[in-house]
Amino acid sequence: MAHHSTYLNPKHKIIPLDQLHLNEDIRERINQLLEEFTYINALKDLNIPVDNKILLYGHTGCGKTATAYAIGHALNKKVIAINLSGFVSSKLGETAKNLSDLFKKAINDDAILFIDEFDFIGKLRDYDEKDSGEMKRLVNTLLQLIDNLPDNALLICATNHLGIIDTALLRRFQIRLGYTLPTKEDLNKYYDSILSGFPKHLNIIKRSYGISYAEAKDSIHQQIKANVIDFEKRRKHLLFFYDGFISPDLQLQHYGRKLDGIEGTLSGYTLKDSTINGVSMPERSHTNRPQIALKSKEKSDTIKGMVFEVTGEELVQTDKISAPNSNRILATTDAGAEVWVYVENK
Repeated sequence: MAHHSTYLNPKHKIIPLDQLHLNEDIRERINQLLEEFTYINALKDLNIPVDNKILLYGHTGCGKTATAYAIGHALNKKVIAINLSGFVSSKLGETAKNLSDLFKKAINDDAILFIDEFDFIGKLRDYDEKDSGEMKRLVNTLLQLIDNLPDNALLICATNHLGIIDTALLRRFQIRLGYTLPTKEDLNKYYDSILSGFPKHLNIIKRSYGISYAEAKDSIHQQIKANVIDFEKRRKHLLFFYDGFISPDLQLQHYGRKLDGIEGTLSGYTLKDSTINGVSMPERSHTNRPQIALKSKEKSDTIKGMVFEVTGEELVQTDKISAPNSNRILATTDAGAEVWVYVENK
């Protein structure tokens, strides 16, 4: 059965039902479903069937897929998931067989079968007339598979376009749950819940409404990322220079400004000759020989230099023009200041 490539990511992130943003009607109906499966044997004894065919419909990004996986998590069942648009082969007869095999696998594995983009079955009406017979057989196969689904099996289908699904198929679903765009109040709660996980100086964003939860989450992350990058660019760092970058002329050349600094000393480090990328040797050192720091075995060894305050953006610029065999690490000066310093990369 060559359809494994249509499975959804088996590592799909599972959000527990109690953490999903669902309206109360949907939550109540799902809780009823879970209880039916919990007490399925008691219901069977009374010949009362459980509702095991569910259709989730509505706007994209409102939690249909997350609901399917959350139900699987709550029932401790594996979820076998396919996207119907990618599952249907150009050979409709082959697709019918693959669907039959898939239903059998879900039943044998005591798994939930989740079919996404279920509306694609309605789009099959657009096939050429010569394929109309095959299309009808495929729909009939699907109807039979749904009708013959045993009580202990669970089928969940999802669609963004309820109107193009055949009414004969729709009637097979005992539970139909409609997902609508969240209200402004619901979105504000959602924004607050996500933003609470970020530092206050980063969670200032523009809130959008009339969108899905997925769209809101994407908007939050895009704005938070921009805030993080902006913050890191402006963030102040202390950088220990021991070579030619002490020169105001080089500072103007690479940073567009002269840096303010104070003298500093690093104990437990020494200097050795090195080759610096992009700047000539006479420019980079007081001794006309470029040098690089390295940790010393002798604590009495020291390096004299200057400690400058730079922005995160300037720090990244310094990384680009530092010696190719160097690595930036954090160190502590004798005065107790935590500084970045470039040392030999062994």
